[in-house]
Amino acid sequence: MALQLRDFAGNQGLKRQLAGGLPRSHAWIISGPAGSGRHTLARLMASAFVCRGRGEVPCGLCQDCRKVARGIHPDVAEVARFLNQEDLAKDGDLKIYAVRALRSDAFVRPTEADRKVYIIDRPLSPQDQNALLKLLEDGPAYAVFLLVVENAAALLETVRSRCTELCCAPVTEGEALAWLRTRYPNREDSALRAAAAACGGLLGVAVRQLEEDGQEDALAPWLELWAEALSKKDELALMECSVKMQTGQFQRADLAPFYRRLARLCHEALTASYTGPAAQPLSAKLAGALSRRQLAALEALAEQGRQDCAFYVSVGHSAGWLAAKAWEILSR
Repeated sequence: MALQLRDFAGNQGLKRQLAGGLPRSHAWIISGPAGSGRHTLARLMASAFVCRGRGEVPCGLCQDCRKVARGIHPDVAEVARFLNQEDLAKDGDLKIYAVRALRSDAFVRPTEADRKVYIIDRPLSPQDQNALLKLLEDGPAYAVFLLVVENAAALLETVRSRCTELCCAPVTEGEALAWLRTRYPNREDSALRAAAAACGGLLGVAVRQLEEDGQEDALAPWLELWAEALSKKDELALMECSVKMQTGQFQRADLAPFYRRLARLCHEALTASYTGPAAQPLSAKLAGALSRRQLAALEALAEQGRQDCAFYVSVGHSAGWLAAKAWEILSR
């Protein structure tokens, strides 16, 4: 199986390792620092395993590739699918109940493709790894497991010995700049150069910086809208906010940055309630209108909303959920 890695920046050593195609392996460890492309490589490999195109895979054109890109392929599962909402909102280790659910799901045959692919990108405790071990040893032939970790050496030797290891490395500043110019053709070159120089070779860091900078002004009206409704403690105003997000120019890709900004706004307001007037008008407005308990609960709510963006959730559904949950907090 010839793997198409032209869109994967840098990592010439890894590309040479895979030049002859993907080895026949059912379990992989993809390691590297956060932002080094681990998740990008995992998604490329997941697409390759279910792709129905000819020649190099993933083709990016077949129905399976398009579904993987949209996060809706029934035979490609991220481990978040098996976590409950409470644990999903945390960044802790994978839970043993999720490992067991994944293990049961693996023995259900694929729905559409010839393979089932599991992307496991949560920290794995020794208990989690031991629970996975039997699956890595004797799992069904159609199942593929991609373990996305920062440091492969932290895994048990029994797990590592059953996996093929791939290591993602930081790219050079020149490679980062070339990749960013392709991804952001309409951004000023000075901004791209600054991001490439500051990211330390980690493209994920550069992307996060550029997207947050670019969305700062675009998200400001929405934050003002919600801050006004929250400070009024008005249920109808909150519901109107959710309707405006659903019917306005708000995109699904804006959800995670919006929730991140909202959580930060609530955190700044909570801090100001202890230390004095907030520098930002919106933070000051919230700090003056809401209790510390309400601000802390809203910050946690916004963080949960950000985490839920890992699922394929619509703007309308997410905004309606935010309005209803926020009203529960404000009406107590």
